[in-house]
Amino acid sequence: MISKFKSLTNSKISWVIVALIAIPFVFWGMGDVFTRGNSNNVAKINNNTISVTDFINHVNESGLNENLIRENLDNNIFEELLSQLISLELMKMEIENLNLNFSDQTLKNKIINNKIFFDDKNIFSRTKYEKFLLENNLSAAQFENRFKSNELQKILFNYINGGIVVPRFLIDKRFANENRNIEIDFVNLQEKYKKDFSSAEIDQYITLNEDKLKKDFINFSYAKITPKNLLDTDEYNDEFFKIIDDIDNKVLNNEKIDLIANHYNLELKIVNNYYPYEKEFELIYSKKNNIEKVNLIDNNDHYILFEINKIENKLPDINSNQFREEINLSLKNQFRYEYNKKLLEDIRNKNLKYDDLKNFSNTKSAENLLINSINDNSKFSTDAVKLIYSLPENSFVLINDALNNIYLAYIKKINDEVEITQADLKNYLLKSNSEIRDTLYSSYDIYLSEKYEIKVFQNTIERLKNNFR
Repeated sequence: MISKFKSLTNSKISWVIVALIAIPFVFWGMGDVFTRGNSNNVAKINNNTISVTDFINHVNESGLNENLIRENLDNNIFEELLSQLISLELMKMEIENLNLNFSDQTLKNKIINNKIFFDDKNIFSRTKYEKFLLENNLSAAQFENRFKSNELQKILFNYINGGIVVPRFLIDKRFANENRNIEIDFVNLQEKYKKDFSSAEIDQYITLNEDKLKKDFINFSYAKITPKNLLDTDEYNDEFFKIIDDIDNKVLNNEKIDLIANHYNLELKIVNNYYPYEKEFELIYSKKNNIEKVNLIDNNDHYILFEINKIENKLPDINSNQFREEINLSLKNQFRYEYNKKLLEDIRNKNLKYDDLKNFSNTKSAENLLINSINDNSKFSTDAVKLIYSLPENSFVLINDALNNIYLAYIKKINDEVEITQADLKNYLLKSNSEIRDTLYSSYDIYLSEKYEIKVFQNTIERLKNNFR
C-alpha cells in the first residue's frame, strides 16, 4: 500500500529519506474493518484514535496535488492514504513497545555525513542543507523528525529480519531450479486451427447470435472547419482561433447546429446509417452517447462541428464484406478456444502420450529445443518458460510465444546438474535472503493482526470525500 502510494508522488525528498519498507498489512484490507460512527475520527487502533485532523495533515504532507486527489477519489486514493497512515501508526506503536531508540546525536551524525549536503571539499555545508529545506518547503524540525522516524522504521525492520543466515542448500536448490537445462519437443498448433468458414457456417452463426451481433448505427450532421473554409486562408491565425472560441461558446449555449453553420457559412453534411467500418468518422462515433447535442472537437488539422440525431441498434448488412470477415474472425477464435480447451482436458486427464505429439503437426514431426534457464525467452514468452520450469519430466503443456502463437510442448528431459559460480552465489544469496525476509514479514503481519484491532469509520471517510468533490 505504501509503495503504491509513493509511486504517485514526485517529491525531491523521496530520494533523500530512506524509503519506507512496507509490511503487507493484508489483515486490515478494506473489508469488515469498516464501521460507522465517530465523525471526529477516521480510524481506531486498539484504544488509539486517528483523528480527522491527523488524516488531513497526512494528506497535506503527502505532497499530492489536490486535483490529483479529486480525480482519483473513485479509485480509492483516500483509502490508500489512510492505509499508509495506519501503517505508519502501527509502526510507531511497535517501535514504542519495543523501546527502539535513535538518539539526537546519531541523527546529527547521519545528517552531517550525508553526501548531498557536502560542499566541494566534501564537508557538511549548512548553506546546502538550508537550500535543500527551502527547495522542499520544509523546516529543519520537519525534515529531522521525518528522518528520525524513517531511521526508527529501519531499526524496526532490522529487528524483525536481523541475523538471517541462509543455508547453502537453499541457495543451491534455487539456482538449480532456475538454471537447469530443459529439453522439449513442440509443435505449432496454428496449422491445426481452422482459418476459413463456409457461407453456410457464417449464416448459421449469424442466425444463432443475432442479438449479440447487433450494433449501434448513427445518423449525424457535421461540418468540417478549417482556415480555408472559414477565412479563405491556409494560416491558423489568431482570427481563426477567435472564431473557434465563438463557435465553442455557441455550442455551450445550446445553439442549433444549422444556425451555427449558417452564421459562419459552413457546409453542413448529412451521414446516415454509420458504423465505423470506415475510420473517417470514428471520432464522431466515439461521442454517440451525446445524442441530440451539438459538439465541437479538435481533429488534428481541423475542427468538426457535429450533432448525432439518431442511434439505431440493429444487425449490419449480413452480405457486407466487413461484417462477414468479422464473423469469420469470431468463428476462428471460437474454434481455437474449443480446440485448446479440449487439449487442456486431455493434458489434465493424462490422455496424451509422447508419440501423439507428431500427430498435431501437418509434417508429422516435432521441433526440438534446449532451454538454458528460466530467463531464456528466446523462443517462448517469459510466462510460458516459467510454466515449463514448474513442471516435471514427461509433461505436456500448452505455451505461447511473443506473437501469441500457441504450441503443444512435451518436456523430454531435465538436467539439474548445473554448477554455480561465485558471482551467481552472491546473486542467489541476495534472492534467497529477500525471499526469507518476505516470509518473515508475512509472519509478522499475522502477528500484528492478532495484536491490534483496527476499525475504520466509513461515514467519516465518505464525508471527507464529499468535501473534496
